[in-house]
Amino acid sequence: MKKLSQEAFKAAEDWIKEKGRGLENSLFALYFSGGEKKGVINELKKYQNEDGGFGRALEPDFRMPFSSPLATSIGLRIIAEIDAFAGGREMVKKAINYLENSFVAERKGWFAVCSRVNDFDHTPWWYWDEEKGMTVIDYFWGNPSAELIAYLYKYQDLVKEMDVEELLETALQKIEKRKAFESEHELYCFLRLYREITPKSKSRIEDTLTGGIAGLVEYDREKWIDYVPTPLNFVPSPNDNSFGITKDKIEENLDFLIEILEKEGYVFPPWGDDFYQGKFREAVPEWEGILTLEALKLLASYNCLNQ
Repeated sequence: MKKLSQEAFKAAEDWIKEKGRGLENSLFALYFSGGEKKGVINELKKYQNEDGGFGRALEPDFRMPFSSPLATSIGLRIIAEIDAFAGGREMVKKAINYLENSFVAERKGWFAVCSRVNDFDHTPWWYWDEEKGMTVIDYFWGNPSAELIAYLYKYQDLVKEMDVEELLETALQKIEKRKAFESEHELYCFLRLYREITPKSKSRIEDTLTGGIAGLVEYDREKWIDYVPTPLNFVPSPNDNSFGITKDKIEENLDFLIEILEKEGYVFPPWGDDFYQGKFREAVPEWEGILTLEALKLLASYNCLNQ
């Protein structure tokens, strides 16, 4: 298996430092250069609103400053991934308060964003359809509801108003009833939930998730340059359940990432930049920083950095 050269790593580092957001720079420092978790927390605070939810273009594809469940899922994901419960405890408490207030009882979950998203720059998939009362993202319940339930379960001692066990049961039943999955992003959210729950709960949904991944994962290397779900999207760590994805496919995907970084020095959004015009162009380097950092994290998790 290949390893990323020191030169390519340095090029990626420079790209993140020069064009990435402060948040990605703080995460890079934490993962690769002795940075502290409080640096990440301080940067993340810039995206949390007074109501406790996250917004302010934390998700680069919609520039709405107001809080949304989707952006809040990203904020909580970062806190959970760096295990910054001590430094981020107050942020988590505020975010949970927001989630309790924005919960939609009849949906047994959350809508990703609200109608105000239309007042700000956004990509087409974040358009709020007034007639349907949702975005196309909301056709798939799990994104972000399943992921939000994962963090409510993880930090359930801070939950005051909602019944976490009932929410978890709702999510598990929704997965169990699935015959197939249409959205890889919803499946990613279900996988984040899977990683947080007990072995007993995992056993209820493992076969369904395995089948869902088999139906969506793209194994054709020639297509990985496009916006498709790759093996590493489903198995970001060697410690994760591989859900039937073989070692050789994961290694091939790692080699693909290395080739991109060796050639380009950064990762460009595979969905292109045609959607971003005018001031909205600022989302492009933000995505480049996010995706380049994510590629380095994946390579590090599989010991593919030559350092």
